[in-house]
Amino acid sequence: MSLAAIRDGLYTTLTSCGPWTAAEISTCSFDVLESVSGCAIVFLPGRDSRIEPHDLGSFNKRDYWRAWAISGTLYIKDVGDPQRLLSRAWQAHDDLYNTISKDDSLASTACAARLARLSFDKNVFVEMGGHLWAPVEWEVIADEF
Repeated sequence: MSLAAIRDGLYTTLTSCGPWTAAEISTCSFDVLESVSGCAIVFLPGRDSRIEPHDLGSFNKRDYWRAWAISGTLYIKDVGDPQRLLSRAWQAHDDLYNTISKDDSLASTACAARLARLSFDKNVFVEMGGHLWAPVEWEVIADEF
C-alpha cells in the first residue's frame, strides 16, 4: 500500500470506529477549523517513517518493511470554560486510543497500526478561524511487511 492509502484508511477508521464525523477531519488542510463547533482533526505526514530491507526468509532484497508515521493534531475549541477544556483533552486521549484499537488494520490498509504518541500542553493554544484551539498532538505508526 502507499502512504496515501494508509492515510485514507486511518481517516476511515476514525470516522467509522470513533466519535468523529467526516466534517471534523481533514487530511489535507486546516479549513476544518473554520467550520466545526467543538473538535477538529488534521493529519500531517509523520516525522519518523522508517523503511528497512525485509530479508528474513526472502531472496528478494527489494522487499521492505515500512513503518509509516502519520502525525496529526486534534484541536479542541476553547469556549472559555477551563474545566470543560481539560475534560475534553482527557476524552481526546481516550477516544484516539480506543478508536485505533478497534481497527488496527486501518480499514485493511496496514498490517498493524498503533497509536504511538499523544501530547497535550496546557500552555499551548493556536488561533485559527477567530477562535483559540488547544492542540492534542498524536502519531500513529502503521506497519507494512
